[in-house]
Amino acid sequence: MLRISNHRSLSRYNHRSRSYQSASPPPSAGESGFKALRMRLREAAHQADAGQLAELRRSALYKECYEWGRRQAQAASRSTGPRSADLGARNAAAVQTICYALDAFVDFSRHYDVQATPEDCSVPSTAADIEHAFLKQIRSTHRDKLLSKFRESLRANSEQRRAAVLSAIDGTLLDRLGAAGIIPTAGDLDETKAWRRQSDPALALNEAELLALVDYLNSATGTFNVVNGAAIASAYYGEHALHSRIGVFSAALAGAISKLCDHPFFARRDIICYKGLRLNSLDAPFRLAVLEEACAKGGLVAFPNVLSASCDPEHSYARKKFEDGYTLECMITMRRGFYADPFHDVDTMGEQEILGPARQRFRVTGKSSFKVFDWGGEKPQELDVARYELTPAMQ
Repeated sequence: MLRISNHRSLSRYNHRSRSYQSASPPPSAGESGFKALRMRLREAAHQADAGQLAELRRSALYKECYEWGRRQAQAASRSTGPRSADLGARNAAAVQTICYALDAFVDFSRHYDVQATPEDCSVPSTAADIEHAFLKQIRSTHRDKLLSKFRESLRANSEQRRAAVLSAIDGTLLDRLGAAGIIPTAGDLDETKAWRRQSDPALALNEAELLALVDYLNSATGTFNVVNGAAIASAYYGEHALHSRIGVFSAALAGAISKLCDHPFFARRDIICYKGLRLNSLDAPFRLAVLEEACAKGGLVAFPNVLSASCDPEHSYARKKFEDGYTLECMITMRRGFYADPFHDVDTMGEQEILGPARQRFRVTGKSSFKVFDWGGEKPQELDVARYELTPAMQ
């Protein structure tokens, strides 16, 4: 948009054959602060300084940036134009994503050693090398905790599910886990062998893949936050520092997902899943606008992160956590995924979660609604929840 000024400058004497561009307006204090936050984040991540990242999370600069993002989101929510093109909505989404990733990475660094040079963070090319790098990074106390949670989950599963889980694990690793008392050394043996005969031995999970999966699905560690947040920050906003720092973990998790997507018990094809989305965060105006415009135009939406949803509509967060702000739902036809529920910790087992690989794209093909009860007020109210229908895009 042109800016009109009464000031008469020498520009009226410029030759017609030359092109001129007016200076961009100076950035606001909030925008400048956000740029400073991002620069400091990159520097600390490059130096592998977890303490500096934690200090940045507690800094006044972080708080100022988040408050600026909140004001941007409020302004965008009042806008009548297309919010996906609204600069305030985009700013708010960027603040939410990058601050969210930083928060989660600080927690991640308590469980994994991130004090490494950038070269050490490069992702190896083979599963064996990824496993070796992963086991060097995970702290022994966290490894022991994850294996303890895995043991609890095994005991909570039915015999068939337990046998299927054991059949998906490398035989040498099973021997070690059995010797350590993590898994039963007898029982379920025949059924485990039956499942193993149906699957490719090359698809058995190694220790890094098993631990990464158990950690991602654990409701207490919060590791899923950094995996998803860093992937989105990298793909959408060019902030690659945190994503590269968790590259080994993400590679181990991707290996587990890829293998289980082809396991005879866990694999799912063209399965309909239900994913509740939270609309009380800073990125809500932008997220909602992208879905709405993609629906109107038959456009695409992308998930750079690992995709998780429930195959049971009754366990969608839009129903289970509506009062927590999950007031919108995507009904997703996932071309390739796996049934992750048997690997969950005992607190979240039963959510019927499907996990799919990262970097999936979908076309928004329709919109409908369903009713939920809101119990947050003095009396329950029946409210409509918008549901967007997503189908796989041609790759």
